[in-house]
Amino acid sequence: MPKKRKVVYNKGMKIERIDNLPIVNYSLKQMKVAEIIDQLWLRPVKWKGLSIGQLAVLFLLYVITTRNHRLSAMEEWVEEHRVTLEKITGWEIGKKDATDDRLGYLLGELGEKERKMEEYYRKGGQQIIRGYQLKTEVGRFDTTSFNVYHSPEDERKGILKFGYSKDKRPDLLQFKQSLGTLDPAGVPIFSQTLAGNEADDRLYVKAWREMSQTIGHKDFLFVGDSKGGSEETRTKIAQEGGYYLFPLAMTGKRKKELEALVLKQARQASKIELVDKTGKLSVVGQGFKSSNPQKDKETWYVTQSQAFAKGQQKALLARLDKAEEQLKNLKAKSGETKIAFEQRALQILKQYKVSALLTISLNESSTLSKKFIGQGRPGPNRPYCFVSEITLVLTVTRQQTAIDKALHLCGWRIYATNFSGLSLTDVTKYYRGQWSNERGYHRFKRGDIPALPLFLRLPQRIRGLMFLLTIALQLLTVIEFVVQRELAVQETKIAGLVPGNPKMETARPSAERILTQFKSIHLLILEDNQHRFEPLTTMQRNLLALMNMPETIYDF
Repeated sequence: MPKKRKVVYNKGMKIERIDNLPIVNYSLKQMKVAEIIDQLWLRPVKWKGLSIGQLAVLFLLYVITTRNHRLSAMEEWVEEHRVTLEKITGWEIGKKDATDDRLGYLLGELGEKERKMEEYYRKGGQQIIRGYQLKTEVGRFDTTSFNVYHSPEDERKGILKFGYSKDKRPDLLQFKQSLGTLDPAGVPIFSQTLAGNEADDRLYVKAWREMSQTIGHKDFLFVGDSKGGSEETRTKIAQEGGYYLFPLAMTGKRKKELEALVLKQARQASKIELVDKTGKLSVVGQGFKSSNPQKDKETWYVTQSQAFAKGQQKALLARLDKAEEQLKNLKAKSGETKIAFEQRALQILKQYKVSALLTISLNESSTLSKKFIGQGRPGPNRPYCFVSEITLVLTVTRQQTAIDKALHLCGWRIYATNFSGLSLTDVTKYYRGQWSNERGYHRFKRGDIPALPLFLRLPQRIRGLMFLLTIALQLLTVIEFVVQRELAVQETKIAGLVPGNPKMETARPSAERILTQFKSIHLLILEDNQHRFEPLTTMQRNLLALMNMPETIYDF
């Protein structure tokens, strides 16, 4: 990576880029990041210079503005922004405060104390909820995997393990990350960094308990995916006074139960309508309510998504076509028995999961053919024998009744909840909101606060990095929430944030596009230590007002 040149016009004169550093620093102060960390992690005896909380904030400023977590590059970055950093933070930053050794110690110290990280999420989450008046009616939880290109030998060293990869890379080591967030902003209030082979189902109860402590009550709807919908998880949350909404996994007897419910009650299904991007109501599916025959006080919402159904139907018909084509082209091998040939055909049905939709039949016929013995042309006295040749003919038949039934069942799911008063629309809307957690994971994997590629190996440092990146995610989601809330109050939209389309208006700008508007703001440092700033544009002033930040954060 090429080094950046310092721009110096005259002796003793220097220019530093300020960009969005004052905004990020102001937000971290509002969140009390340094203060809470210093309450939980005591300064080591021989630790001089910035405190652990202050260095954590400095690292967050570096990561968010550079989109990079390489420890070795931060020391130079601090030197290039020293005056700006000291002015906005009010700290005296030593030359050795941002070395990679000290940063490595910081991440290791943070990541080694898991209980302290959990306490930080409680205190930090409560500060965010109070400070930004977040709603606490709906909380979400989900997990994902992060694949890394480390040596397989690292599997013996902690959290990097081989496991089920959501990114379809089972050949790579991975670790897992969980996120517990609040609607509608998707602000994280709980997170864990886990081993790559960790089972997801056991994580939900702990996440619910931690989120309940942070929120301060249990009267919220806890939304998760099917891995959290186990009987044990639902029972524990209900027994402890919580409310949940989970889709049930279609395993075991559940598939038969769903089939029976749909075939019996689908005709009484009601339409499900949601507001689309244009602000109009549109039909997205249908569904009906039922009760769990084995569990009191639990309601099942059986719904069918139109888009999900079309996708499943298309996939089913494609599997049928492929299986049928392969079966029709299947030929018996020389000397192959009828049983062996039939087993190969059945394996194709199993491979494409259409055993109940296609039936096969084998016809065996035998013909006698005359075969001369020995070499030479056949003659009247040439010896011969009769050879029996067996021919196997495979016939494939579609079971149209079974196919129609399978197509009819496509797109249906069971959602279980013990929260009374939900409508079909509520259930659909709440579960579709799971994208907010996925968006957070996208920011970690390919977004502006990247954990990948991962340059760390020690498990405590990886946990420490993900802890700080989760705080960065809190910051981005809070900025989005504040701006979008203010635009909603004003009943207006903002233009000029979309590259190449300056007239396009939006009421839901992303934090990344907001922060990008503050790039290329410079600070001129004169010989006599006087400072000159580039004036803020009208767009920048408007955005600061929407973020509820004073313009004075750019006036040192």
